[in-house]
Amino acid sequence: MKGRPAKKYVCCLAVAAMLLTGGCAAPQIEEEVPETDAEGNLAVGTVLTVAKPDDRLKLLESNTALAAQGMYYATWVAGDSEPYENSDGETVDLYDAQLYLLLEDADDTAKAGEDMEDWLEQARDNYEVSQEEQISCNGQDYTMITYTCKDPDSPYDRGVSAFAAVGDCAVCIELTCVEDYEDDLRDLLTGFLECCTYSTDN
Repeated sequence: MKGRPAKKYVCCLAVAAMLLTGGCAAPQIEEEVPETDAEGNLAVGTVLTVAKPDDRLKLLESNTALAAQGMYYATWVAGDSEPYENSDGETVDLYDAQLYLLLEDADDTAKAGEDMEDWLEQARDNYEVSQEEQISCNGQDYTMITYTCKDPDSPYDRGVSAFAAVGDCAVCIELTCVEDYEDDLRDLLTGFLECCTYSTDN
């Protein structure tokens, strides 16, 4: 991210840190009601369209508050929820599983690749990674990691994450769950990735 405005760099780190520590609360920015089309498709920025995914996943929120910084955020949830007090002392809904999507509109393809690698390296540092693999879903290649959460304060036990550089964009999609969640996370995430369609000029 060298050479970028400091404000954008800070925002990238703040949102990426939330994603890569298995946090259950959204970034501290104003929430927006998710807007989908008649078929349930969600546009994330101008590059990504997410078709209505598996019925187990419910769209919870999307946010364009960081659009001026080139950042887009959305989250889906699965299973039941219960009140949970996060590290900031706020009571939030803790779901059995939660999927976070972060898309950054980078300056060019090289920076998109660098940012994706930065996020992947943060994930390797923050999680106990048991598997790393290259997969392809709906024509897009991803690096996928499977892991357990090392942070003792995280309410989540384990997860899977997918990273990609698509044209000028870096993408991180993370699915984490509580200890007793029984559904197959890899199956749920790959199914979600099959719903993701990218449109770029590159």
